[in-house]
Amino acid sequence: MRAALAAPGHDDPSGGVSALAAPGPRTLTDPARPIAVAFSGGLDSSVMLHAVARCAGPSRVLAIHVHHGLQPEADGWVGHCAAQAGALGTAFIALRARGAPAPGDGIEQWARGERYRLLLKAARDASAAALLTAHHADDQLETVLLALARGCGLDGLTGIASRDVREGVVLLRPLLDVTRDVLRAYAQDHRIAWIEDPSNADQSMARNAVRHRLLPVIREVLPELPAQLPDTIALLAQARGTLDALAAADLASVQAAGAPILLRPVLAALPEPRQAAVLRAWLVGLGARPPTRDKLAALRAQLVLGRGARGDVGHDGWRLLRHRDRLFAFPQAAMPAPLAPSTLHWRGEDTIALPGAGRLEFTRVPRGLPEAWLRAQALQVAQAPSSARLRMQTGEPSRTLKNLWQERGLPACLRRALPAVGVDGHLLMAAPFGCDRDPRWPVASPGIEIGWRAEHAGDPRALFCAPRSGATAPL
Repeated sequence: MRAALAAPGHDDPSGGVSALAAPGPRTLTDPARPIAVAFSGGLDSSVMLHAVARCAGPSRVLAIHVHHGLQPEADGWVGHCAAQAGALGTAFIALRARGAPAPGDGIEQWARGERYRLLLKAARDASAAALLTAHHADDQLETVLLALARGCGLDGLTGIASRDVREGVVLLRPLLDVTRDVLRAYAQDHRIAWIEDPSNADQSMARNAVRHRLLPVIREVLPELPAQLPDTIALLAQARGTLDALAAADLASVQAAGAPILLRPVLAALPEPRQAAVLRAWLVGLGARPPTRDKLAALRAQLVLGRGARGDVGHDGWRLLRHRDRLFAFPQAAMPAPLAPSTLHWRGEDTIALPGAGRLEFTRVPRGLPEAWLRAQALQVAQAPSSARLRMQTGEPSRTLKNLWQERGLPACLRRALPAVGVDGHLLMAAPFGCDRDPRWPVASPGIEIGWRAEHAGDPRALFCAPRSGATAPL
């Protein structure tokens, strides 16, 4: 890519392909797969689209434009980009961002997330060899300076990666060693027209202020800094790789055998910096963003050092729980909501779905509830109070659900989402324990046993409520 940019008169496709393939030798050389280019229409992406089309041939290139709907001029930008791609002979698609920022998210964060979501989906749908974005050397310097200002660790100081894989798509940034001045000169040499986004002049945004006010001073006072930055980042990346390898080994040592669960006593025995590194590696391995230093401190305080019976912390769409010296991670979307009360009638089904709360199972057993009696009852399904009592074995005393939950090791945040079945105000069955063995209930041979199971393995209740050998006693 650099060769293509530095030699405006060079039209040898083979040399260009070799330069493009440098980040991964076999990434872009398959002629059957298109090369996707994120094409905003600005200077950077306009130069990259032109250079990629020259290097790889326009028939292999797919230009993808995302319309965020944030600027009045954005509709016109779609037409400009379509015309530019058409003039080059590349394929072109325009996608429209939908929705709005979530509470607590800024416009920039939302736009970036939506842009990548649409770009990655389009690249996957096209079976693209890779998705190329036009981040360049000035972007890299701005990113590192902003990371320094935020107090970031090695994640931030290593800047923008030249190669990445997201959601199965190879993501390449081949312009990271090319400055904006070189891009502008290339555009002028080739008479490339580009869009000037007015938001880039808004110096109330930190990145724009760095670009317009700080970088000119750095180039004047420390002119060697931009040229030295790639070597510095490479050294920092090497150090991060070493630390990541140690964190991966530590993570493996603190995980429960065969399960994505961390053993708190083993984790707590590590030195403090390695504890933080394990928590970070755990979250990154789940697909979450690396936590900030403050968030890592909160995670360590709640999950590793906490003295209470439990800990509960959210991070980037994940719910992290500590219970009985074990740490669990579940997608926030998988966390069950409190159970809504309902009334149902059994008509002989093997299972009855409870929306958002798994399924009731009706099993024919040698000795259980009479079928005719059960068909005649209005079954009241609701969350049982912790004071409700359940007799687990015939002839034994009843016990409160709170006591049974504690004995079973059920986290408090899941208890409110476990269904119980009552008849005429009396507890007949409570998940995950099964039917009440009180003498008040009729018995028949054969009969019906009522049980419960989670809808899918990703439901946190499935982990804590898995059937136990010998858990069901005959009526």
